[in-house]
Amino acid sequence: MSLLDIADLTLSFKGLSGLTEVLHGISLSIAPGEKVALVGESGSGKSVTARIVLGLLQEQKTARIGGTVRFAGQDLAALSPRDREGLRGTEISMIFQDPTSYLNPVFTIGRQFAEVLRRRDPGLARAACEARAIEMLAETAIPDPARVLGSYPFQLSGGMNQRVMIAMALANHPRLLIADEPGTALDVTVQAQTLKLMRQLVDLHETAVLFISHNLGVVREFADRVYVIYRGRIVEDGPTAAVFGDPRHAYTQALMAAVPRITGDGLPDVPEVSEAFLAPKVHHRLRSGRAT
Repeated sequence: MSLLDIADLTLSFKGLSGLTEVLHGISLSIAPGEKVALVGESGSGKSVTARIVLGLLQEQKTARIGGTVRFAGQDLAALSPRDREGLRGTEISMIFQDPTSYLNPVFTIGRQFAEVLRRRDPGLARAACEARAIEMLAETAIPDPARVLGSYPFQLSGGMNQRVMIAMALANHPRLLIADEPGTALDVTVQAQTLKLMRQLVDLHETAVLFISHNLGVVREFADRVYVIYRGRIVEDGPTAAVFGDPRHAYTQALMAAVPRITGDGLPDVPEVSEAFLAPKVHHRLRSGRAT
């Protein structure tokens, strides 16, 4: 049985000039504990699909939603707004691409963590909140988690804030985690470390993941299955190895061809940069054996 089952999902927005269609019959499923990626360029419909799953668009007056979205057998459209809200942060959690858009800069990490934990257990005592927060921060390999709880988001690095977000998202043991371009705001090295950590944690907690990204390299390492979305339609899907090994749709093939690489079929080799092109000071340090 699927944990998340989306069937023939359509979305349009009503404006002054009429209806603007955004999604055209999206269908996808995620089994318990499975990691599924939704891949496509900006504006293809990835994030609005995630927001419908979270129940964030159902109350928007200009939105027209068709099809069905079932979570754990429940039709989300049949739930009351209060019940849909109750799923967020408990059964379904989300990690955003920019931690500064999620974390409140005027509250400490500890206070925000307590608010997350009390969504599932409103009567949770302060000491219990702190203990649980420290436990989750330690799982994300954050040094001195007690100090981090007393810090404000602006006092932490981008990578640290992203780890805090992962810890918060998994704190209530959600059954489904939606990760919308996580790590995009981070440099490549920190992004790779963060995504590796996230995969380890979701495997540990047996959490299903809807991973939204345009980064095919990350998707190839992270996801069990892939859905490719183009202009609001799913154009290809299958196991990750199969889609990457033999892409069938022209759009998928174009996405693959757009991935930067040093060498590849049909692509020119990238010449090796010689020392003559380096800035004089860097050239001198390389020649003398000193680090740059």
